[in-house]
Amino acid sequence: MDVKKYWPVIPPVILYVLYEATGVFWFRFSIIAFLLCYVLLLIFARTDNRTRGKYLFIPCAFFLSIIGDLFLHYDEGRAPLFIAGVVFYFIAHLSYIGFTLRKGKVNWWLMLLLCIGFGVYYILLLRPGISNPAIRIAVVAYILVSSLSLSTAAAMPVTAALWRTTKILIICGIASLAISDAILALHDFGGIGTGYFLMLPLFYMSQILVTCALIHQLKPTIS
Repeated sequence: MDVKKYWPVIPPVILYVLYEATGVFWFRFSIIAFLLCYVLLLIFARTDNRTRGKYLFIPCAFFLSIIGDLFLHYDEGRAPLFIAGVVFYFIAHLSYIGFTLRKGKVNWWLMLLLCIGFGVYYILLLRPGISNPAIRIAVVAYILVSSLSLSTAAAMPVTAALWRTTKILIICGIASLAISDAILALHDFGGIGTGYFLMLPLFYMSQILVTCALIHQLKPTIS
């Protein structure tokens, strides 16, 4: 495997280290911005007009994640900004679903298991700490869309047009995002800080893994 082609993961790691060292938000903001620009260049350089549309769901998800991150960073406990952030992350998951729902398939068994697991997690750990009905609705909707994005990713068929490694990286990327969101919600609503230090690394790892999936999937030349 040619590891040199995965060089785009290095700048995001450096930016995250700079953020941890300085606390400057714009270092953190630049991580997804860099990946967004890179995947756009990659898609337009290595796809044709016939196949490009399905890949553009990925940079769309990155862009929506940037907006969601901005809202959540500046919400300072204000429900409207928090809900706006959740809405943008919700639409970002819809963009991932737009990419993963290539053949209209959903792994319904996985969907059922995820809904049960997240449902128990929500009822026991999150709901008691959420007094605002609008936030409750936003959190439940987000849980459902997260479960659906994972289930559609798991159901992606491995074919000549979609390689197994690409599928695994996409699943791992979306799973990293779901775990990051669960840790954040547990901290904010459940008052449990266990594993909170992993929240941001997992969040940015999700975009890095999805970017690696595109690097692996898209050949240097258009076939």
